[in-house]
Amino acid sequence: MALQIRGLFAHQPQVHNGSQVRLPSGVSRFIRNAVPWAVGGPLVEAETAPEQWSYALSYPLHQDAMRGLASGDALIVECKLLVHKGDLGIGVVDADQSSFVSREGTVHASAQPTTVRIWVREPAKAGHVLFRNIAADAKTTHFELLSIRALVMPGGRECHASWSSLANSSIPLDELRRVLAWAQATWDRPFPEHPTPSTSAALKIVDVEMLPSVLGRSETLVTSQDKSLADWKMETDDGPILDYLWRSIAPRRHLEFGTWEGFGATLVARATEAEIWTLNLPGGETNADGETLYSSTDSGQFIGRLYREAGYDARVHQLLCDSREFDTRPFETSPFDTVLIDGGHTPDVVASDTAKALRVLKQGGACVWHDFCPDPDALSHNLAPLGVVQAVVENFEDWSVQFEQLFWVRKSWILVGLGRR
Repeated sequence: MALQIRGLFAHQPQVHNGSQVRLPSGVSRFIRNAVPWAVGGPLVEAETAPEQWSYALSYPLHQDAMRGLASGDALIVECKLLVHKGDLGIGVVDADQSSFVSREGTVHASAQPTTVRIWVREPAKAGHVLFRNIAADAKTTHFELLSIRALVMPGGRECHASWSSLANSSIPLDELRRVLAWAQATWDRPFPEHPTPSTSAALKIVDVEMLPSVLGRSETLVTSQDKSLADWKMETDDGPILDYLWRSIAPRRHLEFGTWEGFGATLVARATEAEIWTLNLPGGETNADGETLYSSTDSGQFIGRLYREAGYDARVHQLLCDSREFDTRPFETSPFDTVLIDGGHTPDVVASDTAKALRVLKQGGACVWHDFCPDPDALSHNLAPLGVVQAVVENFEDWSVQFEQLFWVRKSWILVGLGRR
């Protein structure tokens, strides 16, 4: 449970780059300090400079107020704001205000106040709470800071999972839910959550060196076992594992949610003789604010360029659509041997893609989810696995019964479901 820290913030902010600022009167500040609940006005009202990324205000932090924090505690800065115009960024920076020591929260213009929680895993590095203009096109941002407070999360700096030990061969769902809740808090809960009942169920773990025995193969598989999962990459680290899976299963018909540049489709085409169908949004995946996540490489002519350059386009059917609108009916009478789910990474899209995948997966077929990584450090540094893991936790009971085996490949970002025959 988070506990409030008092006396952390300076009474008045530092003003930057000619921002226009209006502070409450001395009497109002005195009353607010004496009886905080008696005054409803803002702590400060400001109009930023028009330049994007321009600093507007910063509140210095009194280091003495943090001396009681233990080495494993995390700091949370909670701000309630009303943005009248523009787009505001809020984050915690170091003492010289040159580097962020937290993620930057964003607030867009709205008629209603917004509360932002900024998670600082290393409070000793925190020097100021910074407010800056992030509006594009040389527009100013006009906002009111209604309240600001500091909380300490005891033991919140790190989270440890039982499955980090090689002695553990499964992931208890209830523990995974607790790890997920910790990681969601570090991101200020970016996705809507659906409560799930307590369960004794567990997800199986298959260590990567045991994959040959599970798949009935004799060839060994070597991967990057000395690398942090938070730094894992599909192309260099998961690619060899996916290649091994496809060669072992040898699908004749393969479906893929999420083309991007076509690495996944190229991998299947190179490893097998499969005919491949692959879906992608025409404009690529975007975040909650409608901003493209992967720049130009996930849209237009860049979609699928790798399989075209490799000469596999004759075996690949490129479908450009929102996967949530993908009509599975034409494929339900001629199902797929394998499906890869690697499209949108929000829990709702992962759940939708999985439901559609299960409709068109043949009996005994294999479903593979990429970006499933239950490692706490990876979940707190990467938003994609956070959404995938949340989807799996919320739908585990429905999905697990569809497969003879459902397991996480340790060490990887891959979840595998082998269908019942």
